[in-house]
Amino acid sequence: MIKKIYVVFLIILTASCSSLDKGYNENLLDVDKKLISKLELIQNDLQMNSLTRLKESLDVSITERYAINKLSEYDLSKVKFYFTKPEILKNIGKNTIGLRFGEEVFYFNVEYKYLNGDWKITKFTERR
Repeated sequence: MIKKIYVVFLIILTASCSSLDKGYNENLLDVDKKLISKLELIQNDLQMNSLTRLKESLDVSITERYAINKLSEYDLSKVKFYFTKPEILKNIGKNTIGLRFGEEVFYFNVEYKYLNGDWKITKFTERR
């Protein structure tokens, strides 16, 4: 009798875990397109000196938020933005963003997380 209970328990456990994984993958079919379009919208806003969409997308620490807030001190309309295609693994994405101020180029590693149907920036660090 105990063996039957163990077998039934294992079957239920494996069936529930496999169905969760399938539902998770179905919900994330077009997340890479959403991230790329969001990056393009943020880029367009920054070139018009608007940081509102960028600030709405932040889920970072205080020091990283301070670095992003320092961007408001500059005229971003003359800055060129470059970003690599994001590498996405399940609900986490990573890419590199380049900002060109005249002759200087600054690179940043950015990490994203897909939360509640939207991408949030979770890490924003300068690359050296």
